[in-house]
Amino acid sequence: MQKRLLLPVLLVLVFLLSTGACKDKKKTPFFPISLTVTPLDNPTLPSRGYFMGMLPNPATGSDYDISTTLAAQYCDWTPIWGTPSPFWEMATDIGGGWGDIFVDQFCRAKGMFPLMHLSFMDAGMMLALPPELASATLELPAWRTAYKAAAIAVVKAGRPKYFSVGNEVNRWFETYGTDPGNSNGFQHFVSLYEEVYDEVKALSPDTQVFCTFAREIVDNNSEADVLTVLNMFNSDKMDMVMLTTYPYALAGVNNVSDLANDYYSSVIPAAFQSKPFGFSEACWTSLAPFGGEQGQADFINEVVTRLTVDQSLYFQFFGWPWLHNLDDVVGAGLIMKDGTEKLGWLAWQALAGS
Repeated sequence: MQKRLLLPVLLVLVFLLSTGACKDKKKTPFFPISLTVTPLDNPTLPSRGYFMGMLPNPATGSDYDISTTLAAQYCDWTPIWGTPSPFWEMATDIGGGWGDIFVDQFCRAKGMFPLMHLSFMDAGMMLALPPELASATLELPAWRTAYKAAAIAVVKAGRPKYFSVGNEVNRWFETYGTDPGNSNGFQHFVSLYEEVYDEVKALSPDTQVFCTFAREIVDNNSEADVLTVLNMFNSDKMDMVMLTTYPYALAGVNNVSDLANDYYSSVIPAAFQSKPFGFSEACWTSLAPFGGEQGQADFINEVVTRLTVDQSLYFQFFGWPWLHNLDDVVGAGLIMKDGTEKLGWLAWQALAGS
């Protein structure tokens, strides 16, 4: 009798659970759910061998819809920072109305994929502090927990293929060093990064996780010690080697020819040499003292040949910081603020179509 009644009882139970008829809807679902997420982006390397991208800021009097449409013709990706927002608010931005516009409408819907950045630094090389923390250091468990939680939330909200969990992180090294007694020492970021790496990869195994390093300390007009900093990391927990570079900021560098062939390859340790390599931001000004528009165009052409591929770097990412000049006095964009195209923009278009 009990065996004959067992099947109907089980069927009723399954029906109640699947239709939500049970009173306590907060209980764990009857059917198992996936514990991982898959990136929404799955780009294929173009025939040129590397992805190209930039921040498509609009010209004067224009808007982002126009500028992103233009950029998407010659770009594969665009950086995503949030509004810009502090790290603890970024997932909310991406998962809300801001993300609907800037991630979905102005990026993915136009055929580009996002490169998402999370940053732990605030203005003045200070630690960014969530509102619940009046003070903190890189060593403080509560702050570290907040940063890791923010990284996981961003991956869940944005489901990126490429995720930088710290931007120009070696600037912190240059400021705070690695003194064992310093609770803000850079060694504490290294251990934090590797904890974040493990948690993100457990959630989204196909997401490429890395942090970004500055090739130059622009404020000091000097080179950064990238080699020392990279050697502090476990190469197995760095999916890519990504740099920012503004080499014209260096004292004595006025032309692209002033850069040695191994300017980038010489700072990549042997353990990282086989990793995909790229620039989230690579820039040369179009100002006259640095070769003008031709100098900017020359840099664009040489940074993808003589300075990377010809040095056996596994070059996969070429990012430019701005589509249009932010300030025509600086001249870092590829198009003037009024929409006038520069030689650099023509060089960029030629590469994009190659």
